[in-house]
Amino acid sequence: MARARTPATAREHRAAPPRAPEPSRALQREREQRQIDIQQREPVERRAMVRGLLLLAAVVLALSVARAGLERVLVPGWWTQW
Repeated sequence: MARARTPATAREHRAAPPRAPEPSRALQREREQRQIDIQQREPVERRAMVRGLLLLAAVVLALSVARAGLERVLVPGWWTQW
């Protein structure tokens, strides 16, 4: 026996997909405070990052000069080449 098809208008109603609940006021305050903390720490962290990169560059330069030898890096009369 053939099964009868239901018209498109008589389809079963399905519930909407689940949604996350609205954030509470405490959660909103916590997010706002976190954004403020991040904005206050950002300049300090940027300075620390630049300081660390400069220190790393100085260490690499010192190790390169030590490996090559000071005589090869600063040959006699190097100041006259500028």
